[in-house]
Amino acid sequence: MAKIDVVQVGVLATNCYVLYTPGVSDCVAIDPGSEPAKIIEFLDSKQLAPSCILSTHAHADHTGAAAALADRYGSKFMIGAGDVMAAAEQLGWLKNMLGDFQEPPVPSHALEHGAVVECAGFQIEVLSTPGHTQGSSSFVVEGYVFTGDTLFRETIGRFDLSDGDEHQEIASIKNILFALPDETIVLPGHGQSTTIGHEKANNRYVR
Repeated sequence: MAKIDVVQVGVLATNCYVLYTPGVSDCVAIDPGSEPAKIIEFLDSKQLAPSCILSTHAHADHTGAAAALADRYGSKFMIGAGDVMAAAEQLGWLKNMLGDFQEPPVPSHALEHGAVVECAGFQIEVLSTPGHTQGSSSFVVEGYVFTGDTLFRETIGRFDLSDGDEHQEIASIKNILFALPDETIVLPGHGQSTTIGHEKANNRYVR
């Protein structure tokens, strides 16, 4: 059964999630955005080593520690196909805000909608949920969905950056994420968790 821990990192308090099975060292790191030493300290304290790093989207606060983890653990780095170029051409102001940003590795996989990533004993379904960025992805595993900056508790992600699109983001939430079971637990890129059912009933941006 999956266990999920969160390490909040950086000035934007990005949720870096660690997905693992108790007693098994192999794990998945999702959205390691900053403070690699803090993430590594947590992983080593749990005797975990990520074989896969998944980023929900290209922004620096979700990719900025991927290189350090990949270097230490030999992890594969994966991101949505539509964000591969953006990951290599980061927004300068966001990099500067973080202070410790490192360019992410070249992705080993460019993820497409409907793909299934097999890693650390988990089968992780990839949902393409563009709008916050063109390549934003959400990851579904064992009743959880990691939504990055697409869907938050009772709000949605920014769409006013260079590669954002409001109508596209709302469509991704209504047509893709809201098709998941109501009891699915939403683990966003920032802030607290929620459920699909709660957002259907309470998120005024997507009613």
